[in-house]
Amino acid sequence: MNIAVAGTGYVGLSLAVLLSQHNHVTAVDILPEKVEMLNNWKSPIQHDYIEKFLAEHEERKLDLTATTDAVSAYSNADFVIIAAPTNYDPPEKFL
Repeated sequence: MNIAVAGTGYVGLSLAVLLSQHNHVTAVDILPEKVEMLNNWKSPIQHDYIEKFLAEHEERKLDLTATTDAVSAYSNADFVIIAAPTNYDPPEKFL
């Protein structure tokens, strides 16, 4: 199954890593630096388990790629998970 995850913060990246154990997962982010880190099996956020899973990607057989190309990722996905920020303040337009 092909899954796209929009957003690579704590929620999105956790879901992407866990789901990639049994599915092809494409993590989508707007920041090229985060995408590059993920494609090099480095976590862009500090999280013990995410860092451990990425470091063990070969043993865990993770099927995870990252991209900034949302159109391609979503059009090839069977499911899309949207991991939006949870502390967004619409009137202030910042996190």
